[in-house]
Amino acid sequence: MRTFTKRVERYAGLGPVAEETYVCGLGVGRLLVAGDLPLEAELPDPDAAAPSGAGPSSRWTRLLERYFAGERVAFDLDVDAYAGAHGLTDFERDVYGALARVPYGTAVSYRELAAAAGRPNAYRAAGSAMARNLLPLILPCHRVVRNDGRLGQYGDDPAWKERLLKLEGVPVVEGRLA
Repeated sequence: MRTFTKRVERYAGLGPVAEETYVCGLGVGRLLVAGDLPLEAELPDPDAAAPSGAGPSSRWTRLLERYFAGERVAFDLDVDAYAGAHGLTDFERDVYGALARVPYGTAVSYRELAAAAGRPNAYRAAGSAMARNLLPLILPCHRVVRNDGRLGQYGDDPAWKERLLKLEGVPVVEGRLA
């Protein structure tokens, strides 16, 4: 799990940054937002305590809660604003833009993602960009799999990738797309 300790300082130029929580059947997750721009998200932690009282809630936390409730959700992230907030390269912006267009309930290979980003030979670099994704789910890197159909890594816990794909109805058997 990522932690937001001292990361808020990194976004000082974006105006007020809020830390929000979302609650679902898999635990409690956290999200950093600046205005309407999500900056970083954590997957739900089953050991995290649910927040006491109602805190601020952006449309992003509500979308994440609906997603984990099994609803088909589209996250309409402004990828250019996100890229600007994080100082991403043009390549990373193109990859995340292509990633944001991968529909709910589908999976693509790193090669297909790189091609959709206009860089068909840069599939390894696209994978490296996925490894640095600070917005899992909103930028759905769980929908990107190895070229041979194996799921591959997903942060600190590769089981999340299979769990999320299955939540979206993508058939997975023994760590690969069925």
